[in-house]
Amino acid sequence: MLKNFKKVLTICASTCLLGTFVNAQETIYDPDKIAEIFYKLNGDPNDSKARVNHKKGFCANATFIADKNFNLSNLNIPLFNQAAIPVQVRYSLGGAIQDDKSKQRGMALKFMGNEDSWTMVMLNTEINFAKNPKEFGQFFEMKIPNLMDQKTIDDLNNNVDSYKNFSAYLDKIGISSLEHTPFYSIHTFWFKEKGKDKTIPARWKFIPKDGISYLSQSELKSASKDFLKEDFIAYTKNKPIEYQMYLEFPNKGDAVDDTTALWTGDHKTLLVGTLKVEKYDGEACNQDVYFPSELPSGVEAPIDPLFDLRTPTYAITFGKRQ
Repeated sequence: MLKNFKKVLTICASTCLLGTFVNAQETIYDPDKIAEIFYKLNGDPNDSKARVNHKKGFCANATFIADKNFNLSNLNIPLFNQAAIPVQVRYSLGGAIQDDKSKQRGMALKFMGNEDSWTMVMLNTEINFAKNPKEFGQFFEMKIPNLMDQKTIDDLNNNVDSYKNFSAYLDKIGISSLEHTPFYSIHTFWFKEKGKDKTIPARWKFIPKDGISYLSQSELKSASKDFLKEDFIAYTKNKPIEYQMYLEFPNKGDAVDDTTALWTGDHKTLLVGTLKVEKYDGEACNQDVYFPSELPSGVEAPIDPLFDLRTPTYAITFGKRQ
């Protein structure tokens, strides 16, 4: 972890310096600026070591079993040659939300293979609320008390397509327990083909074997603000929560560089394997950091404008928590 963190800090240093050469009058939403926004919005004045995003969460142990047919495909990801891969899981809520009776969920995974590893950071939405650093930063700035006047906030919400589309998407989903929650990569990654220098784009998704469904109004009324952990512990006493991981390939015309672009209609998919989340493992992982740039052999980073912002920003906030 320390080795990876030092590597990321080096990347961050070069990235963050870019803003130095830009007109001082223009707001540059680089990793330093995004980290500053998170601290203004979610920072705890009584605890400088606290997380500033996805604050509430818990940990679990899991195993990933690659599908026997995956290695017969044309993709070359040696990590999945291993029969069973230990996985660390962190479930979380969005932002600084503390009530589980909210819609947004996160799932971070660390695949700990014998020869390779992979860190995934996912949400329960297929799209994001921003397609570039400026939209990302302004989305959170709108939530900082007294930073913007109401007219500016209304103008942004009404005129930025990314915000409008994400709000409409959230309106269509409900509040779910973890065994009924899907998780998505949002970014489009690039996958190496066997025997070729070529890579092909795909997003991934983890679909719960129990199906996607939402709590009823009566269930919500009786659920506690900590029902996700409570239900998880009760469920996994009898069996693991299982998710099937699929790669989803774009159709002609689908955007592969826009995290706000919803891929609609039928798409070619490939079953990669099954994640079996087996046991609650406390909350120690809440102090960890999950760098989405930690990719295995055979997988390359997205080309959208947001992806390169994430790891340096996480490195800054993680560093402040030490």
